[in-house]
Amino acid sequence: MILERWRAQGISLGVAAHNTQKIIAIGFTLVLVLMALLTGLGLSHMASINARMADLVTESSVKIESVYQMRSVSRERFASLGQIVVLKDPFERDDESMRFQALASDFIRARDRLLSLGMGPEEQATWAQARELIQRDEQLHAQVIELALMYQEEAAMEVLLREVRPIENQLLETLNEMVEQYRRANQQSLRESEEDYRVAVRYMLGLAALALVMGLVIAWLVIQRSRYTELQLSRQNQAVVAAAEQLSWAASHDPLTGLSNRREMERRLNELIQDTHAQGARHALLYIDLDRFKAVNDRCGHFAGDELLQKIAHIFTQHVRSGDLVARLGGDEFCVGLVNCEHDKAFQIAEAIRDEIAQFRFVWEGQEFQIGASIGLVYLDPSMNIEAALRAADAACYQAKELGRNRVSVFGPSYA
Repeated sequence: MILERWRAQGISLGVAAHNTQKIIAIGFTLVLVLMALLTGLGLSHMASINARMADLVTESSVKIESVYQMRSVSRERFASLGQIVVLKDPFERDDESMRFQALASDFIRARDRLLSLGMGPEEQATWAQARELIQRDEQLHAQVIELALMYQEEAAMEVLLREVRPIENQLLETLNEMVEQYRRANQQSLRESEEDYRVAVRYMLGLAALALVMGLVIAWLVIQRSRYTELQLSRQNQAVVAAAEQLSWAASHDPLTGLSNRREMERRLNELIQDTHAQGARHALLYIDLDRFKAVNDRCGHFAGDELLQKIAHIFTQHVRSGDLVARLGGDEFCVGLVNCEHDKAFQIAEAIRDEIAQFRFVWEGQEFQIGASIGLVYLDPSMNIEAALRAADAACYQAKELGRNRVSVFGPSYA
C-alpha cells in the first residue's frame, strides 16, 4: 500500500514536471516569434540564451532528481534493513532481503546517472564525502544482515541504531548539500542569463517590453509549478516518516489485536521488575489463558477465532489504565501488567476481567459460545527476573485450570 502511494506520487510529480516544461517551451516559442521581427543579431542572441537555459534546466533537473532518488532510496534501505532484523519468518526475511538488494540497484542507477553528467570542483568535493559515507554504510549494512541471519537480532539492532543510523543521517545531509549546490548554481546561471537578456532587450526596441512581460509571466508560472513540486516532495518525505513510524509500531504490537506483542511485553516487564529494585514499587502480572477458545476455532474457523480475540482484547483494555501493559503472547494467551497497583486492587482487577469474560457471549453465524478465562496472578518482587516472573504467572494460571478453570489463582503465599 505504501509503495503504491509513493509510485502514484512519483507519477504526479512527473506530470507536473512535464507540464512545467510544456509551459516553458510555449512561452519561449512566443518570445522567439516576436524576436523574429527584430534584427538578425537580436534573434541569434535570443536563440543562444534559450538553448543555454534549456541545457541548464535539463541538466540541473536530472541532477536534482538523481540526488532526490538516492536520498529516498537510502531511507527506504534503512527501513528495509530494520525489517530484516525484526522479521522472524525466514521466508519473509528472504523476501525483504531481495527487496533490500533491489533498492541497492536503484541507488546505483541514480548514482551512475548523476556521475554521467559530470561535476565541477565543488560538486566533486561533496561527492567524495558522500562516497566515503556510502562505503562505510555498505560495510555496516553487511554486518547487520550477517548478524540478523545468525539470529542475533539484538546485536543487529544495536549496530543499526548506534552505527548505521548516524551515518545515514550524515549521508542525507551530504546529499542535501549537493542539492543546495545545484540550486545555487541555478541561481547564478539565472543571473547571468538575465544579464544577457537585458543586453538582448536593447536590440528589441518596441517589442522588448512585451517580451519582458511574457518572460515574467513564464517565470511566475515556473515558480508556481516549482512550489507545487516541492510541496509534493515534502508530502512524500512525510509519508516516508509515517512509514518508519508504522514499522516501529508493528515491531512492538500484535497486528491482530493491536495489543503489545511478546517482545514489547518482555521489555516492559523488565522495566517493572527494575522499578521494584530501584523504587520498591508494587506491580502485578496477570497471565491469562482463555477457556474453551479452541471450540470456537474448530467449529467456526479461524476468522471467528480472530474476531473473538479482538473482542477479548477490548475487554482487557477497559479494565486497565493508560500506563498499564496489555500484551498478546500468542494464540489465546495474554499478559496484563498492572503498574503501581496494590495487591488487593490487582486481585479485584483480575476478578473483574475474569467475570466480564465469563458473562460475555460470542455469537457467530447463529452459534453462541460461552468462554472463560483462567488467570494466574503474581506480585512482582526484586528477587525475580523476566523468566521467573513469567514462570510464576504461568504456574498460577495452570493451577487455576487444574482447579476447574474460570478462576484467578495467586502465586505464592498470601500477602498481608
